[in-house]
Amino acid sequence: MKQRIMLFTPIVLILTMYASFRGLVAILGFSLGYLVTFLIYWIGWCIVLPLFVLKCPGVLDLFRETKPRFGKTAWKTLALLLWPLPFPILFRFLPKLPDINLSIILVSIIIGVTTGITEEILWRGVYVRIFPNNIWLSYVYPSIGFALWHICPQSVLPNPDPGGMALFVFFALLLGLSWGYYARKTNSIRWCTIVHCIHDSFGLGAFMYFG
Repeated sequence: MKQRIMLFTPIVLILTMYASFRGLVAILGFSLGYLVTFLIYWIGWCIVLPLFVLKCPGVLDLFRETKPRFGKTAWKTLALLLWPLPFPILFRFLPKLPDINLSIILVSIIIGVTTGITEEILWRGVYVRIFPNNIWLSYVYPSIGFALWHICPQSVLPNPDPGGMALFVFFALLLGLSWGYYARKTNSIRWCTIVHCIHDSFGLGAFMYFG
């Protein structure tokens, strides 16, 4: 049953969250609708569902330290974990540096940490545990789902950079494959969660509310 639930999760999540972003932004206005929809995603899909599937001890166990820490080929795992970090620094943080204040920093960290923890639980941790012996269902399938989910918020707040939504979704696919590699090799999400939190914090998500 748990495997069946996780097989259908990306499809149902994307369809419902796309409709939620479009509908709630239209009803509540951009800022409130965007926030409420993300709260539904974080709490409902990324916390409640994993707790139902793995129970609380199982979710907490996703963050355990492993030996060896980064798998047998640590250099490859580290490279895949860390390569995305310069991008939000170069293309989000530094260009907006003159406009950054304490409120922007604090809210961006809250958004980045919340997104990093919850998304790694759902898109990396749960699938590695539910499909431990299937590379397609534990690694490839959730990475594609993770990428396509980004179409939902992009439908109301498109990427302003050249390449638009398509580039954003493709980059998310690369992130999913890179961080998923670590999760599959170690059966842990500890370090991909830390990197994801740092990555998204430098993305300065608070600018959608204060920018």
